Amino acid sequence: MDHLNQIQVLEEENQKFRKALEEIMEDQAPIMEGWETTTYEIARKALGGEAHE
Repeated sequence: MDHLNQIQVLEEENQKFRKALEEIMEDQAPIMEGWETTTYEIARKALGGEAHE
């Protein structure tokens, strides 16, 4: 497998993980400020600290 194919495969895998983390954040979204679950915080940090939408 050449480097371009490897990069494409890695980008696709990254997108799958990112989508899964976004879904976790949506499922675990807090009802109020300060009520974040540990799972939500882990997903948020893994996504670079992005806040939920």
